[in-house]
Amino acid sequence: MRVATLLVFALMVISAATVSAQTTPFIGVYFDNTWQTESTMAPGCPGIGTVDTLYVAITNANAFISGVEFAINYPPEVTFVSDLWTQPVTIGNTQSGISMGYGTPQNGFSTVQICGVLVTWNCDTCPYTNIPMPVTANPNTGFLGYTDFPNYNQFPAVGLLSYICATIATEESTWGKVKALYGE
Repeated sequence: MRVATLLVFALMVISAATVSAQTTPFIGVYFDNTWQTESTMAPGCPGIGTVDTLYVAITNANAFISGVEFAINYPPEVTFVSDLWTQPVTIGNTQSGISMGYGTPQNGFSTVQICGVLVTWNCDTCPYTNIPMPVTANPNTGFLGYTDFPNYNQFPAVGLLSYICATIATEESTWGKVKALYGE
């Protein structure tokens, strides 16, 4: 009986460790093609009429990806022109809500670039600071996330919030560095 109790306890600990080790998938808009920069610093606007490319990527899916759905709420400081590098099976666009199916599953165990977005800037200086550009659910389906392969199950993702004219610079860190700020 005691061995069975210890075995059940050990399985519960292993199960809890597995759940806590899981990551949350997220879709974000980036200002660089290495998916590191989620904000522009003041002055932040390259100039009225300037054509630019934004990059959309999914991270932490931890599955092979067969499709994605999301939308981007563009602020008045940028005008959506068109989506770039979309898949042959694409319905909608990033402004009105996009659903894309991949012909070949993508390796979601690392960051996957979903598409690029061609925009024009409508400002040459920051009219305000911390102007949000959120990734949201596709308004046509109400879904924000991806579909896995080979089961084609839908999994939700978190939409990241990118900023134009951010007032506080962000930098990558580790959990250990964050914990060190608060002591043990």
